[in-house]
Amino acid sequence: MQPQRLLALGLAGAVLLSACSKDNGTTTPTNTTVVFLGTVNGDNGGLSGSVSFSITGTTVTGTFTIIAPSASSHALTGTYNTSTKAMAAAGDGYDFAGVYDGSSRLDGGMTGAASGTFVTVKDNGNTAVAYCGTFTGDDDGVFNFTVISGALHGTATTTSGTVIALDGTVSSGTIAIPGLADGTVSGTNVSGTWDNGAGSSGTWTGAKCN
Repeated sequence: MQPQRLLALGLAGAVLLSACSKDNGTTTPTNTTVVFLGTVNGDNGGLSGSVSFSITGTTVTGTFTIIAPSASSHALTGTYNTSTKAMAAAGDGYDFAGVYDGSSRLDGGMTGAASGTFVTVKDNGNTAVAYCGTFTGDDDGVFNFTVISGALHGTATTTSGTVIALDGTVSSGTIAIPGLADGTVSGTNVSGTWDNGAGSSGTWTGAKCN
């Protein structure tokens, strides 16, 4: 075979290998981590804390931080179903199961060593703040929520077992939860008043818990 033909074949092979290499590099899946931060309310107001989840592909890691009745921290691991957007994570006997809405919120229930509910919000910018507190007055229980970009999401749970959604706004240190409560942010503390419009009212207070 002539030297010129050998050289041409060699160059063609090099180009083909280069193309295959580039194709392999661009088609390799890349997993993006999605972070969630939120709060946990125990049934009947018996527990209060914050929880964080990091989801990468189908893998979940997280931390459950209990504030009351006694402080403790628990590492969580689990799985995420990319089709159904269902998440399950557990650690030290605490089991969390919830569903991501595909936009900004992942919430669900907790069972095992304690039972209750949790609400988390997407926090890839690490700007969310979780607040854990209590409310008293004509009714009492835990009053927990997370604030991110001026939006407030969480739950209040009465000692009789009623779970109340908390959805509102925070602007210039003023908290507004339409039809239920208002308050203020002062440093790492929050406080205010509540009125359910049905004859029950009182006060609430809390502090940063993440």
